[in-house]
Amino acid sequence: MSNPTVYMWPKASPHNKYSELLTKSIEDNGLQVEHYDKRNPLKPSKGDIVHMHWPSYSYQASSFPLTLIKSLFFAGLLLFLKARGVRLFWTVHNVWPHSTGKSKWDYRMRKFILSVCNKGFVLSESVKQEVTETFGVSADKLIVTPHGHYVDAYVGTGTDIRGRFGIPPEQFLFLFVGRINAYKGVEKLVEAFLSLKLESAGLLIAGKVDDGYSLDYIDPINDGRIKVYPQFVDDRELVDFLKAGDVMVLPYNQITTSGSAILALSHFKPVVAPRLGSLSEYIAEGCGILYDPDDPDGLRKALAKSIDMNMSEAEKHISKKLAELDWQGIAGKMIKVYTGTKRYEVNV
Repeated sequence: MSNPTVYMWPKASPHNKYSELLTKSIEDNGLQVEHYDKRNPLKPSKGDIVHMHWPSYSYQASSFPLTLIKSLFFAGLLLFLKARGVRLFWTVHNVWPHSTGKSKWDYRMRKFILSVCNKGFVLSESVKQEVTETFGVSADKLIVTPHGHYVDAYVGTGTDIRGRFGIPPEQFLFLFVGRINAYKGVEKLVEAFLSLKLESAGLLIAGKVDDGYSLDYIDPINDGRIKVYPQFVDDRELVDFLKAGDVMVLPYNQITTSGSAILALSHFKPVVAPRLGSLSEYIAEGCGILYDPDDPDGLRKALAKSIDMNMSEAEKHISKKLAELDWQGIAGKMIKVYTGTKRYEVNV
């Protein structure tokens, strides 16, 4: 009996290396992986696997009437594939889409997707619990497979980011890198940082600002210690920005799983973040500082505490966590779930 083909949806993304790294690991373990092409949606045959990652892009549209039509086509496609004997899987990266948040239609669609999938993958135990409670699915239907690390996934250009922004080499630098919008909590970070009044520390905020959000509030209150780069940080310079910082700060208002936190750990940068979603499972003891999001002074205290971290000890803790996020082990577990059997050898 030949091995099934895995149709990854998508196999690669221009904004996230997760699918690409997962694909490589699955291929290293002996299964063929192809991109699920919507131009040839009926290519998967009996026994093959279709693995979805961000299905909201396949059922959402610019207006509800269009969303309804798109959703019906998408639901029909999944039902057809299921009837054809294709095994369906969904990695629930976010309980709710970032674009729309919680809506009744998203609830119906996501509950439906989980109902037709053979299994769902979740990136932490806390997300598993949230998904089961939110959508009323059995815990047995959800398999925890952690988000793999980004070690060696990005190569820098060697650009001196501190030099570019006039940041002294000896200054302790808090770093925020990523898309900037309302749920990221950047305004709270600015407020907490300025309240520290530490001349020996700086803050660098870098990332594309989403439409409808603005960083204009920073200029009137900036005392010169905050540097802002409101542009998309491409893959070539991402490592350069990470090397410039001492600590990554992710002051999210809401989060399921943070690739940014894993990216920071992959470059041995401790993380300051709220105790939300699965962050407490990834930012393990010694890998950073988690604070109570309900404490109005929690972020400020966490920033102050991070300055006194023993970075050598932090690196040891981060190394241990990265070993748990090895892609080969994740791929091996997924392959066993895909096939429903242990007859396929995996290189774990």
